[in-house]
Amino acid sequence: MLIMDNRKLYIIKTLLLTVVFFTKTSISQNCLCDVWKKEEKINTDLLINNPEPACKIKGYEQKAQVYLDTKELDSAQQSLEMAESLLKKQGCKEKEWLPVYKLRSSLHYFKAEYQAAIDYSLKMLTIVQTSNDSEQEADVMLSIAQIFSRMGQADRSLDYLHKALPIIEKIKSSTVKTDLLNKAGSRYYFLFQDTKEKQLLDSATLFFNQAITIARQTGYKKGLQVSYNKMNTISYQQKDYKQALLYIDSSIALANPGELNNAVGTSYGDKGNILLKMGNFPEAKKWADSCLNYFKKLKFPPLIANAYSLVAEIADSLGDYKTAYRALYAEKKITDSLNTQENAKAVNEVEKKYNQAKNEKTIKELSQQKLIYALLGLGGLLVLGLVAFYFRQQALKNKQKILETEQRLNRARMNPHFFFNALTAMQRFAMKENDGKALASNLSKFSHIMRETLESTYKEYVTIKQEIEFLKEYLEIQKMRFPQIFTYSLMVDGEIEPGDVMIPSMIIQPFIENSIEHGFAGINYEGEIRVDFKQAHKSVEIVIHDNGKGLITPGSKNNEHISRASQIIKDRIYLLNIKLKTKADFSIDNNSNGKGVVVKIHLPLIYRNENTDN
Repeated sequence: MLIMDNRKLYIIKTLLLTVVFFTKTSISQNCLCDVWKKEEKINTDLLINNPEPACKIKGYEQKAQVYLDTKELDSAQQSLEMAESLLKKQGCKEKEWLPVYKLRSSLHYFKAEYQAAIDYSLKMLTIVQTSNDSEQEADVMLSIAQIFSRMGQADRSLDYLHKALPIIEKIKSSTVKTDLLNKAGSRYYFLFQDTKEKQLLDSATLFFNQAITIARQTGYKKGLQVSYNKMNTISYQQKDYKQALLYIDSSIALANPGELNNAVGTSYGDKGNILLKMGNFPEAKKWADSCLNYFKKLKFPPLIANAYSLVAEIADSLGDYKTAYRALYAEKKITDSLNTQENAKAVNEVEKKYNQAKNEKTIKELSQQKLIYALLGLGGLLVLGLVAFYFRQQALKNKQKILETEQRLNRARMNPHFFFNALTAMQRFAMKENDGKALASNLSKFSHIMRETLESTYKEYVTIKQEIEFLKEYLEIQKMRFPQIFTYSLMVDGEIEPGDVMIPSMIIQPFIENSIEHGFAGINYEGEIRVDFKQAHKSVEIVIHDNGKGLITPGSKNNEHISRASQIIKDRIYLLNIKLKTKADFSIDNNSNGKGVVVKIHLPLIYRNENTDN
């Protein structure tokens, strides 16, 4: 009887295990398409019309990729939504969502929606790190570095770049390694453009040359095309324009006819820019127009804005001021829509949530493996947690104050009415004076002012020489708007080397703007502005004089004409003192020796070769 019961029990157990096995197998198969293989191109419609939901998913993913390649972004989003709906319905594991997350990140990047792009990239990073997929892990880290670089956050970009390099070194696939080396070199080059640190340019050159060597050895045509395209930028930085043109022509020759990719459009633009530098304006115009038309097909706003900037510069050199004006206006319209400060803050919040989730997961895994040790140390951890919580709250308050100050500062950049008033003034000047050379000069100054203003969002410091050049162009535009109203002088102490000493960007212009727009309004004599740069021990003193109407209440910094400039310099000096632990200050008062206002700014002495990021 006992033997019979044991046999029955064995049979029941066997049946249960069989049922569980087939149940698990059937569940895992729900998200696997037998006919789809990553290495082979399968007709998209055949996949979508396949009765298996898993094959439909792959079909919609493949269709979304095609739409992304042609920059039909709305159609790509619809295909991704169909794939996501099926993934949810099938209850697929998170790993099966990886291709959709990657496509989603690309979609939002092309739309310049950087917050969403970072969000999906961090989801991907969690998945590939869990599955030990080193190739995709390196690729995702480089993508995150690219997004932060596009946002102007060089330190975060460099952080993810450094994490990716050891992973790339261990990859064995030659094509994958070539692509990743090209991407890594590109990230270094973009960071060099932002910081002008030569070692970053040297690193970019090293990675591009490694990619060229591997691509030549293995006959990897696409990778070689990209490497040539990137090396042309290195030669351009070194002002070896002939070598740069050779790299560009080699890259264009390797492109497949009819194929749309960033490398081809970038080659067109680079060739137009180099020909402009060499003085071949008609030929430069042809390549710039080709670049603009190509990027319009790609439908990628940042690249279109860059192409418009090149078209404007070449048209200005050719004396075609109507085309230059239209191109500048089109560029500004695009850059204004992309330059939102809330975007950067939201991206940082997404990354914080990712790191927090990752830490919580690590703590949970450790607690499961070492429960006894966790219980013994619980009392100590609680005390440490309370202390950490207190200091974290203080740090968060300080960080929030800094972020609010940075946002307020970025919103208070040069008055946007100045741009439109200046354009109107140039239009009147062109119609009235009919002086082509003068108009060309003013257009060039205006273009440089607009570019410097937009770039000052992420460029914290400039040399005194660069600041003086910027102020001269700004004052000349203002003199065109207000002829015979004022004169100006910009003086530098003989002890200061203007090309080596750095000051915060956009710190002087707001006061000059106040002098012109308000201080000289309604006066019956010629206005005068004087800016002096002096060195005193280990500090720089900037003194701004005008002979205008002065402050309503002597010594008041809340005067309606000076409040905006005062707030800007308060914010700049607050951030400077926090970052460099200095005691910079400023004062605003009526001129005790005559008419007008005197502004005195005291800044730390910072040299160009010093690291201001610490």
